Amino acid sequence: MNTSSVSSVRPNRHHGPSLLLVAIIYIALVIAGLVAGAVLAPRGSSFPFPFQPVEKAVAYVAQSGVAIRWGSFFEFASAIPLGIFTATVVSRLRFLGVRAAGELIALYGGIAASVVLMVSGLCGWALATPNMAQDAGAVRVLQLLSYAAGGPGFVVPYGLLLAGVSITSKFYRLLPGWLVWLGIGVAVAAELASISLLTWSVSMLIPVGRFVSFIWLIGVALRLPVTATVKSE
Repeated sequence: MNTSSVSSVRPNRHHGPSLLLVAIIYIALVIAGLVAGAVLAPRGSSFPFPFQPVEKAVAYVAQSGVAIRWGSFFEFASAIPLGIFTATVVSRLRFLGVRAAGELIALYGGIAASVVLMVSGLCGWALATPNMAQDAGAVRVLQLLSYAAGGPGFVVPYGLLLAGVSITSKFYRLLPGWLVWLGIGVAVAAELASISLLTWSVSMLIPVGRFVSFIWLIGVALRLPVTATVKSE
């Protein structure tokens, strides 16, 4: 008696944290840090830029310890969901059959961005410790480290996360075209932000890389497939 096997196609679902939930938590923590820094700081004050006189930084630190502490806390905390998002999105790409350098570039960029974001938050926390304003040299060093890590030090590897996911998804047709090109465009801006280490005139690319990417994060969380089809007999 002849037997025949019947092959069927069944959906296979990726198991992992919700990309949408993790992206929302990351964005909420970033916004909370900005709001805390603005609300808790003395009226009319603003965090000094690195190229401004150290006296202005010392005065701000002396008056705004609470604002710096809370802002740094939220910045440090935001690094955790970013790292989880990175690990989950790369795992999802592999689940969907991606075998390309882009997924590893994305993993490297996202983890590096998460780590330097922690460094920036910890430097900010150190700035807010009691009597720190009495040491102008320490204030300047921590101010520069906080800016370097949270500015170009963050957005440059973060751009690799966007580029790695977007370009890979383009070749495998996993994301809509507008989302792919948004990710690539923001990634280019993020990489160009490295020039801010040489000239302050391109520093506006830092917030472009950091905040416009919120749209990309939500878009990827909503549109990247969570299921793949496998054949069974």
